[in-house]
Amino acid sequence: MGAKKPKVKKGPKGKKARAKAKLEQVWGEHVDEEARQASKFRKGKSRFTPATETTTTTTQQRRHQKEKVVDPLSTNRRGLKTSFESFLERKDNLYQHEQEQKQKQRQYAHQKKNKRYNAAHDESSDEDDDSDEEMGGVDSNGGSLSHLLKRINGPKKSSSRKIAVESDDDDDSNVNSDAASDDDDDTESVSSASSSFSNQSHSDSDDDDMDMIAEENIDLPKGAAEDPYEAHFSKKPLPQLDSTDNTNNLMPHLAKSSKANTSSLLSSSMQVHLSGPILDSFETLTGSLPDKTKPKQMWKEFARGPQQHTRQVLSRNWNSVNRNALKRSQRERSENENDISLSPLQQVLYPAISNYADVLISMESRQNRNEINNLLTMHVLNHVLTSRSRVQKHNRRIKQLAEVDDDAADEEDDDQWRDQGYTRPKVLLLFPTRGTCWAFVHKMIELLGDSALLEMEDRFEAEYGPIKREKGSEEDEDKEKARVDAIMKQKGREWNELFGEEANDDDDFKIGISLTPNVDKKKIRAKKGATVTSSGSGVKLRLFADFFHSDIILASPIGLKMSTTHEESDDEGEDDTADVDFLSSIEMCIVARSDVLMMQNWDHVNSVLDSLNQQPKNVSNIDFSRVRNYFLEGQGKYWRQMIVVSAFTDPYVSSTFRRHAKNIEGQLRIRKKVSTDNASICDVMVRVKQVFQRVTCPTVSEAGSARLRFFSEHVLPKLQRLQQKHTLIYIPSYFDFVAVRNLLLKREVKFVSVTEYARVSEVSRGRARFLQGVKPIMLYTGRAHFFLRHKIKGARHLIFFGLPEYDEFYPSVVNMLNEGLTSEDEDDVSRLPMSSLSLFTKFDAHQLERIVGTSHAERMIKGDKSSYVFAS
Repeated sequence: MGAKKPKVKKGPKGKKARAKAKLEQVWGEHVDEEARQASKFRKGKSRFTPATETTTTTTQQRRHQKEKVVDPLSTNRRGLKTSFESFLERKDNLYQHEQEQKQKQRQYAHQKKNKRYNAAHDESSDEDDDSDEEMGGVDSNGGSLSHLLKRINGPKKSSSRKIAVESDDDDDSNVNSDAASDDDDDTESVSSASSSFSNQSHSDSDDDDMDMIAEENIDLPKGAAEDPYEAHFSKKPLPQLDSTDNTNNLMPHLAKSSKANTSSLLSSSMQVHLSGPILDSFETLTGSLPDKTKPKQMWKEFARGPQQHTRQVLSRNWNSVNRNALKRSQRERSENENDISLSPLQQVLYPAISNYADVLISMESRQNRNEINNLLTMHVLNHVLTSRSRVQKHNRRIKQLAEVDDDAADEEDDDQWRDQGYTRPKVLLLFPTRGTCWAFVHKMIELLGDSALLEMEDRFEAEYGPIKREKGSEEDEDKEKARVDAIMKQKGREWNELFGEEANDDDDFKIGISLTPNVDKKKIRAKKGATVTSSGSGVKLRLFADFFHSDIILASPIGLKMSTTHEESDDEGEDDTADVDFLSSIEMCIVARSDVLMMQNWDHVNSVLDSLNQQPKNVSNIDFSRVRNYFLEGQGKYWRQMIVVSAFTDPYVSSTFRRHAKNIEGQLRIRKKVSTDNASICDVMVRVKQVFQRVTCPTVSEAGSARLRFFSEHVLPKLQRLQQKHTLIYIPSYFDFVAVRNLLLKREVKFVSVTEYARVSEVSRGRARFLQGVKPIMLYTGRAHFFLRHKIKGARHLIFFGLPEYDEFYPSVVNMLNEGLTSEDEDDVSRLPMSSLSLFTKFDAHQLERIVGTSHAERMIKGDKSSYVFAS
């Protein structure tokens, strides 16, 4: 029998056993070759011992060899038998070698930084593909408390690398405050990674990062004023507020208010009040100028500082856009075509607006509306482009530091990366109708000029543009056009702009707009198949962007409220809940045409403003290392700029402004005093005695009930006793209308009503019966007159249950007296003279001022008499 073959040791059996054995092996160890060769030498019989090795050893060497500890991690290594001490020594040497290499890389990175970045916080180019990574992207560990705390502490290894990889519009070009010129054809575009913003919406990525080009550095003149954006958004967080939440207690200097001198610049009827730091800045400038400096020159110097930081893409188109707002006699063209020229009104408003102070404009009119809108458009675009530029510059910087060393970002100042809020939307604009929103967006496009690259323009024109009416035959069309033009002319130009035949008067809308600056116009237009006429940098303006991917949100109060409020559940009976996380980081809120919004429903405006700058409910997709400190402290409302534009001063608007305008930069309030010659009562063309009756009222909440009590005790009994017909009662508030209607029903008085909610057939039938004298009284609401501008015929006696908000409504309603009536129709027409009675309280001072003038209003409010008569 032959010799038995030695048994071969087999490997572990079973899938789990093999997997376990594989895990026990040490892979990826960096072992130098000398240490590996030394480990092959064994004492005793070993096939790994080289033939040339001497096997003679002393007894002491053998004893020492037995005392050596075998490396437990190397037992499963193939032929590698090293001691645990040698293993640790090799690992220590490797660690020291890696630290030396990292130190060299850090030194190289800092040298590179000093060469390429001259200023840490200049205006810079924007980040963005519209799948926005402003918040650093999606994090699967967002629900972990420990991970959340790590992200709050600052940009650690994982967060810095994540931001660098997931940012949309990162490129390696140096970016500063202004867009590159259109003639920069040699600028190289650089691509970067892009990803979706969050799971809350679909990805809108369209490879914008492949179309980015560099922005040129603009050298500011020596002694240039501080950048308003940098000065405002780099402030330290406020301390904890007290229970009263009173801004004046926290910052006493905000309570300081003073009237600014605007003589020789604006008319004497204009009153400008400044408060807070904006007032301190104005007083400092005034003190530094010579004593003989005129107010016009002072305001011009005050506005010159922020002009230096207006982005070049806006300043080069400003003069062409704003030339219609400037009167020829007041136009002052600058020698530099990139400098902006301002009208006198714009010179007063621009310093406060550009320095992020709260502004209340209570003197908007059809004549100056273009001036105000141009200024607001430039401010909105300049703010968004500057903010997006800063985010992109920081993203590129973090990416470069992460590529060099994961710990490099940690060595930088943590606060310098905090350049945004919880979510991307920064600006909220509230408009009353789609037509007003359409006009503002077109103003933005016009101001961007050739740099604007639009997306979804056709859809925007179809949904928000002027309404095109269907055309019939030419003969019928001419007759209809003549009839419509005659009716529209009676309603006035102001009404036609809002609710005219072609005006889009829909009040339920919301739209998001995203801006991507510094994109290559040549590549973008080539993708769309358009003719490429010029190259250089542009600003891509995407309409209908998702709210979480938008920079600007334009909406009506009712549209925004309906889109954020969930319907009540019938089964569980839970209250309505609003998803308003996209409003948590609003830095600028503009309420345009507040007088029109007040006619719709001012409660919706207050509801939307209450939702601003609240702590978000869903924080899993937020990178807290990039969120500004004051947002984390819950103090965003003190950095938010509030701009309210209205045609007149109203208690509701003023109350909302006082409640929500808490900006630390102070306030500017501008209003117009009404002289006696400019009072609307001067426009009454009918010969009638106009009686103004003051009603005693202790508080504003009891004003409606006080007027109703006076009407029921003194006015209505006379109407019933005289059986007076053709009496028109004008009621501004719908709540007062309901109270008067119930009173007439209770007294069994015949009447008709014309309201904004009545059907067309009801209105036509009621107007006919009132004209014929079948119904002696007509109730006419102020909102019905605002939206419909009816020409009521058959009125001979007029009662204003309350003064109208618009000053032009008073003469227009009074001039309706005796319209459509002749002395042959009824005996009552010739028997009783025409009359006009207006009820007011001391809380109606603003409405009364616009009707009779400031001087008369003060005497009527504070005088001893309660009845005042004006004759026309």
